[in-house]
This record gives sequence, structure tokens and C-alpha cells, in this order.
Amino acid sequence: MDVELDRRARKTLRTRREIVRAATELVLEEGYERATITRIAERADLATRTVTTRFPSKEAIFFEGFDVVLGPLQRHLQASEGDVVDRLQAWIAELAGTPDVEDPEMRRLRSRAIAVDPDLRAMRVQHFDRAHELIAAAVAADTGTAPDSAGPQMFAAATVALFGVVEPIAAVDGDLALPELERGFGVLRGTLAALKP
Repeated sequence: MDVELDRRARKTLRTRREIVRAATELVLEEGYERATITRIAERADLATRTVTTRFPSKEAIFFEGFDVVLGPLQRHLQASEGDVVDRLQAWIAELAGTPDVEDPEMRRLRSRAIAVDPDLRAMRVQHFDRAHELIAAAVAADTGTAPDSAGPQMFAAATVALFGVVEPIAAVDGDLALPELERGFGVLRGTLAALKP
């Protein structure tokens, strides 16, 4: 029974990799808009239904799992221990401490496609909008200002930019990303100090 489950899990992972690889290749060759589900299925030598069973939308091929990290982010930002930067660091530590459910190859492929395609970069910004709102609200609470005021908005934008810069590095080598992340947290800590009354 376990052997069958392992075989099935390996086959599922292979199929998902082929879909992400095919989608990435098409995006790199012709752009996100032209990389239709039908063309992705053809490139991966799979039925269209197989692709849509694994990924509910073309966007999900590239941004799968993003919402999963928002729950812990919100929980950490709403905690009362430390300042916003401490809570962001606690969130990153939690993510780093959980087993990586994403296949490293798929993460690299997705990251590469997002880096080169303007449509995917715009979607990444949309996905980060919720994180931006959560961060701005936490900064506002820490500084006694409104979430839509300049300080919280600038801090949130800088934080989202930091994650956008570090993510492609982490997709290639997580160890290289850690010093950059720490440097970024240092900048954010200085920014937060400047915003406090």
C-alpha cells in the first residue's frame, strides 16, 4: 500500500513539474498571454483536463501556495510581541522552520518566468497587495498613525519590495537569500525607527 502511494505521489509530482516546465517555457518564448492552458497541455504532452485538475487556473501554475503564507503573516503581524520587524522576522522563521512543500525545481521555474514576464510581475504585485495592507496596518498600530498615511504605506511598499528581491535569490539558493533578508530587515528597522513619534 505504501509503495503504491509513493508511486502515485511521484507520478503526481512529475506531472506537476511537467506542467510548470511547459508553462515556463511558453512564457519565456512567447509571454504569459499566449501560454494558454491548451498550449501548456500540448507542450507537456498531457490532456487539458489533467492540467486543469492539477491547477484550477493558468495563474495558479505560477502563484500556487501564495495564499497559504498570508495566514501566518497575518497572525504574526497581529501578535503583540516585539515591533513589526520582529514579527516579520518571526513569520520568516516560521516559514523556514516548516518543511518546504514546494518542489525546488518548480520554484526556480516559476521564479524565472515571473522575473521576465511583465504580466506575471503585475500579478505578483496583485498577490502582494494583501500582504501590503496587513503590513501597513501593523505599522500604523505600532506608530499611532493611519494605515493609509505615508509612513505605513512606504514601510509596507519597502517590505514587499524586499520580498520581491529576495524571493528569486531564495528560489536558487536559500542560504544566499538569508544575508540579503537580514540586510533588508536592518533597513526596515531603521525606517520604523524614523516613523515612530
